[in-house]
Amino acid sequence: MNSQVKRIYDILPVAFQNLVLTGFSIILDGKRYGGKFKQYSEFLERSEYFSDIELKDFQDINLCKIVNHAYDTVPYYRKKMKSIKLRPSDIKTQDDLYKFPILTRKEIIENFDELRSKSFTRKQLTLGHTSGTTGSPLEVLYDQNVIAMTYAVLDRQYKWAGAHLKKFGDPVAILRGNIIVPITQKTPPYWRHNYYHNHLLMSSFHLSSENLPAYINKLKKFSPRIIDGYPSTLYVLARYLLSVDTSLPIQAVLTSSETLYDFQREAIEEAFECKVFDYFGAAERVMFATECEQHEGHHLCSEYGITEIIGEDGGKMNDGKIGKIVGTSLHNYGMPLIRYMSSDLTAIKIKKCGCGRNLPLMDDVSTKAEDIIALNDGRLISPSVLTHPFKPLHSIDASQIIQEDYDNIHIKIVANSNYTEEDSAHLTNEFKKRMGDDVNIKIEKVTELERTKAGKFKWVISKVDKGIKMPN
Repeated sequence: MNSQVKRIYDILPVAFQNLVLTGFSIILDGKRYGGKFKQYSEFLERSEYFSDIELKDFQDINLCKIVNHAYDTVPYYRKKMKSIKLRPSDIKTQDDLYKFPILTRKEIIENFDELRSKSFTRKQLTLGHTSGTTGSPLEVLYDQNVIAMTYAVLDRQYKWAGAHLKKFGDPVAILRGNIIVPITQKTPPYWRHNYYHNHLLMSSFHLSSENLPAYINKLKKFSPRIIDGYPSTLYVLARYLLSVDTSLPIQAVLTSSETLYDFQREAIEEAFECKVFDYFGAAERVMFATECEQHEGHHLCSEYGITEIIGEDGGKMNDGKIGKIVGTSLHNYGMPLIRYMSSDLTAIKIKKCGCGRNLPLMDDVSTKAEDIIALNDGRLISPSVLTHPFKPLHSIDASQIIQEDYDNIHIKIVANSNYTEEDSAHLTNEFKKRMGDDVNIKIEKVTELERTKAGKFKWVISKVDKGIKMPN
């Protein structure tokens, strides 16, 4: 939804906002569930039970295709491969991937246009955003192929949880980072309906002790089969339900985009009387991992991409030890990322899952282990929704959000030469949209960001009491 449409949307009555969201969803569906979506979905139903050899053969065949495509149509890769005398024929299987240099976030930012395949026009591709755990924005281009595959593997995750995601599917309540209700709104409804999908989109920005009863009452009336959202946001709902000694039984809860902690999983499962299915989808579209009914770890979707776990010395970690994730896309021909290294950490489990699927098991991913922002009016803001203001900016290399007290947010940024005062105004306005006009936003340019005594980096640091007021 572009800014002009959003301005019109904000002033419409709630009933019309519901219709706008529904219409916008219908438009998006052409990309998400059109093209090869049905073909991929049918394939994924078979491939999840492929043997190890069949999965590896599928990956190797598609790896060779995308490497050849990258060499022929992507200027960056052609130049890079020639510089190290690497030919497409040198990459026959994923065992040869070590010959390819690691691709970093910085290289994508600096070589964005050169990484686009020239077999696609810019208009044929969709622009995606990710801010990552350091708050440094990154843009990636997606072709129709990878969009369809992404929604096919997400739909498979929903099926594993006992529901369906696509159009005319099961009732789903969603609590994520979109501002679908004006921040200044003081009374319900804090939600909008997507009638086409039977989805209830609930605001993540109005979760206060005063508002939580309205959220729970609406959920009870809507009777979702699935609730999908950020772990920290759903944990707030779960804690409230438990504090009033009640529950809200549903089929399953799906979580993503943040580290899911054991205490969060336990509280959510108790409050909603169901299992939590946590999934991990890299915005760079190089990997996807989903959780099955056995809950023994995350299954790497081998059909989606090739995932390596790399140690500090650059060597591959195959023994269950933790390392950085390096992913290679098998489907994004518009901007094929080969051996892209993220800042996320995980390990490949040695054991097989009891479900019988041969998709490898991955341990939990360490991503945004951040604080929740607690506001003076009682609202709790998940760190994942705070990534959104940074996404369109190319002028920030890294950032850090510090909540000094209930009324003051300190944003530290490591800016590059492209940074302007307009970027400061953008951040201030976008943060106030999410937190309210009464919150003071201070933006400071720095050369380096705060770290813990152990040298670890936290993107969001809150210095206030994060406890939510519960009924006596």
